[in-house]
Amino acid sequence: MKKRFLFIGFLALKFSLNAQTLTYVDEGAKFYVSSGALVYSGGDWELNANTAATVENRGGIMIVGNYKKGTRTNAASDGNEFVNVYTSDSDYGQVIIRSGSNTTTDARMVMQKPAASSSYFGATYPISFPFRDNANYLMRSFGLSTSDFVGNCAPNNPCGTQIFNVTLRKWNNNTIQHDPVTTTNTFAAGDYYLLNLRPANMQAVMINTINYKGTPAPASYSSTGKSVIPGETEESFSLLQYNEWRNRTNQYNEAYFTYLGNIESTSRTYAKNVYRFGNPYTSNLDLSAFDGANAWLKILNVSERTIKGATDDAKIKNFNISKRTANFDINWGRTGSTNSGTYYVAQYDGQQWTGNAQALLIKPLETFNLNFPLINPTNLGNTRIVNIRVDFNDNHKTFNYSPSAPGTATEQAPPITVQSVKATGRMAASTSSSVSSSPFYQSEIILVKDNVIQSTPAYLVGSSLPTEISSAIQDNDAVYVYGINGSEINRSSKKKFTAFNVNEYVGKPMGIGFNNLVAGANYSLNFNLYEGSIFSSPNKLSGEKFYLYDTLTKQSVEITGDKSYDFIADKDSDKRFEIYWGIPPSGSFLKSHDVVNNASTFIYKDENVRKLRFANVATKADVEVYDMAGKLVSSFKNVPTSTDMQLQQLASNGVYILKVTYSNGLVVTIKTIN
Repeated sequence: MKKRFLFIGFLALKFSLNAQTLTYVDEGAKFYVSSGALVYSGGDWELNANTAATVENRGGIMIVGNYKKGTRTNAASDGNEFVNVYTSDSDYGQVIIRSGSNTTTDARMVMQKPAASSSYFGATYPISFPFRDNANYLMRSFGLSTSDFVGNCAPNNPCGTQIFNVTLRKWNNNTIQHDPVTTTNTFAAGDYYLLNLRPANMQAVMINTINYKGTPAPASYSSTGKSVIPGETEESFSLLQYNEWRNRTNQYNEAYFTYLGNIESTSRTYAKNVYRFGNPYTSNLDLSAFDGANAWLKILNVSERTIKGATDDAKIKNFNISKRTANFDINWGRTGSTNSGTYYVAQYDGQQWTGNAQALLIKPLETFNLNFPLINPTNLGNTRIVNIRVDFNDNHKTFNYSPSAPGTATEQAPPITVQSVKATGRMAASTSSSVSSSPFYQSEIILVKDNVIQSTPAYLVGSSLPTEISSAIQDNDAVYVYGINGSEINRSSKKKFTAFNVNEYVGKPMGIGFNNLVAGANYSLNFNLYEGSIFSSPNKLSGEKFYLYDTLTKQSVEITGDKSYDFIADKDSDKRFEIYWGIPPSGSFLKSHDVVNNASTFIYKDENVRKLRFANVATKADVEVYDMAGKLVSSFKNVPTSTDMQLQQLASNGVYILKVTYSNGLVVTIKTIN
């Protein structure tokens, strides 16, 4: 069901007789937009109030005209007069101001956002600002004075450790470094900033919800990037291996490896083409268009190309967009939390997007990264430096709270000539790329420990395209997928994305690997499934299925989005789990009603007696108890699983292993310390 605009009539409003000013909000009025409601104003919006929350927006407001302050003293000058309220990650106020050739803004407003996690304290927090004020006005967002802004380090000036005291630094897409922002600088909407959270006064105010204040900057955005470190030409830098420049220092005497990665690598592409941006607008930003009129990213090497065009011409491959997650925003049947190093990633595979669609919807104040993992220097113009241009305009602004497939936008805003406040449908950015009609199935693999997602997920992507044959990409994240070699797992190839052909790679193994698991700790594998495109995520696939095979228990289970598979980590965990498409290994499949979750088979203590609780997967089970030397202590056959079993044989101190074999074939091993 489409949500509709509210009719606002004359309630609590005064409308100017000036034909250009359609919406005029005076002091003493209260303009309230509820969650889910959208308001369209076909002319200027004039805010003549200096009372906090005169405009309280929990939905969406579109202004086709100027956003300006009235004649009252201090009218709309603080920002608190117009508040875009944050309620949840999928419920927050947004404003779209159409960027006409003569559009001006001089009134401020508030964009609310939850405070940065304390994990950023002692470091910096990535953020963008959709404003055009002097940068020192930022401090007013925290209840501080503009004089608290530290901006006494000039760009390209080696000012020693003082650079770590400045309030803001900004990523430079042409020199692979963060430049300091001085007191006299203005915000550049769409750029990627680092907010310094080392100072005690910033940590003290970084709590609850922050009212980021400023004058919105609705204009079209354009920026270029061509990353070459100072002192090198593009030609010479293209040839350098990472080991040859990682220890050099930038203009601020920072070694490049300290912020690009402290690794040894002979790669000539690693850490190059590091392009970072932010949302320039007070509404969401839609990045789903990879081709056509609304393609926002162009590759400029050897004539201009869209991402699709550059991929078709074999200039680049596997281009992807990554966006930092916040806490509690990846779901896997139930809600889990993420750490500050976790990203949403969406990758273009030459035909459509793969990965997580959340990476394609950038919310106000959020940042995102562009990544070019595979390039062809010959086709790119004999260089490894990808020359890019980013362009955003009104068509990329959207009120949608969740990503939608390219070309599926709902009703657009009424024409600019309409001079009324009227109702219409929910608006979204109109993108020209279409979703492919070829088969598409994807399994997102999430590793969880203690209800915390351990790293960016990994992906198995099935389509009718040929199996991916590109070189392996090493990745140190906690979970990854192995590449494919013919019909086998290639354990020398570790990837975030592995593609397979759904018509040919049936009943063949695909591997899941792990890094840095804690031996003896409990983990769980969780999955999100996608069918048709990454914009459709059902709990169960309607056609063929993915199956998880545990090489330890020799059992398979259908992968669904509402179940987890628990396991205890050991030295062989990175070879333990395989995924099959279409057909599981012969004789390994459990019935669909069986639940594979070791957490449902567990030992607990009832006063002084230890008891075994069985999973509800079979009526009987065999139980064997071993000591750590592997000696069988005792065994029990055909134990009823409807009641808990007393474990009197664990009376003496020691470490024991229980092997529970259910009558349906499921095997569960449990380690316990008495």
